[in-house]
Amino acid sequence: MLRLLFILPLFIFSSHKTVPLKVQYTIDDKSELYLLGSTNVNSFKCSCNDEFAPAFIEADINTATKLIHFKNAGLRLKTTLLNCKNNLMNRDMHKALKADQYPFITLQLLSALPLHTATEMLQGKVYSYEVQTNISIAGISKPQLIHVKFLRSGEHLYRLTASKDIRMSEYNIKPRTPFNIIKIDDVITIHFQLLVTAVKKS
Repeated sequence: MLRLLFILPLFIFSSHKTVPLKVQYTIDDKSELYLLGSTNVNSFKCSCNDEFAPAFIEADINTATKLIHFKNAGLRLKTTLLNCKNNLMNRDMHKALKADQYPFITLQLLSALPLHTATEMLQGKVYSYEVQTNISIAGISKPQLIHVKFLRSGEHLYRLTASKDIRMSEYNIKPRTPFNIIKIDDVITIHFQLLVTAVKKS
């Protein structure tokens, strides 16, 4: 869902109020993105099997506030590629998410604020960011604040991790279960760990 946040450590500070930034990125196929939920019987995990092509992202960085404003930055996940490793659950999940009518779950990145004072990202150290997003599920868009942990693991290699609890009722999602015997909790957790190669472009 939030795979584009790798640009966060690539700050360029100058005397100007805002600095434009353009980054080319690639998502490693070992990255993980999945939903976690629970019922009155057990828990479940639905992984995202979507693949993402190399792409670009642009942003403006305010050198006074350190706030990053993204430009048309978004991510789309194909709903029918969510796999809960159970055909019946997959069918019910896709139906609850109205996959026929709304084939994608979309995330729009709006802005990001560093929760640290570092001006240079050191390799092997974890940094935190507060990211403002809009998440659209089943045709309904809601603002969501996500806390992201960022690790620079190499010269151009980065790892981003985050978890976000979302109430399905916010999106008018009513999960179905056979004969209504199993009760699915309203809260699901979106989790990701993205392994990214990123290179700043002039």
